[in-house]
Amino acid sequence: MKKLLLGIFALIVTLCLSGAALAADKKAAPAAKVAPAAAPAAAVPTYPPMYWDKWEKGKAKGLMPPCGTNVLPLGGDDILQATVDTYCAVKPGMYTSYINPAAMKNYKAKGKTYPDGKTAVLEFKEIGVAFTTDIKGGKPIYDVISMKDGKSAASKDKGHPLNPEVCAACHLNVQNGACANIGFTCGNR
Repeated sequence: MKKLLLGIFALIVTLCLSGAALAADKKAAPAAKVAPAAAPAAAVPTYPPMYWDKWEKGKAKGLMPPCGTNVLPLGGDDILQATVDTYCAVKPGMYTSYINPAAMKNYKAKGKTYPDGKTAVLEFKEIGVAFTTDIKGGKPIYDVISMKDGKSAASKDKGHPLNPEVCAACHLNVQNGACANIGFTCGNR
């Protein structure tokens, strides 16, 4: 994951440097017309406090790469590749993970079981949803929560990236059940 983030950072720096070089070339050339100022980038919306806001942040954070990105040469693994392939279509943007303090010891130890209750959250502020993992009776329950009101925003459409069945299928099957072997939480730790 660290190599992936470094690869993405290097790509962004390269693009910025290329843009700066082009801008310098344009300044050196005589100006034909002044372009209108670009509109400011849209700000990430603010939301009311959520139950995970005071939880410890997990290691998973960054920018979801666009569809078609192969993360394996960048240091990613099959789990990250499956995540990108599944969720890139909804263009979730930046993400941050949160782990319930009651589950942190198991999470860091890659434990196979968690106590019943709220376990982990992957927050996507730009699209206003969070993916949640709760445990009930030793089994995971996945949901997509609206950050506006804390209610489920999960899709009922079979195969849709925001349908909890899609989450469950991936967590149970990716990398021969690797997520199932670590308590149904797939995060890098």
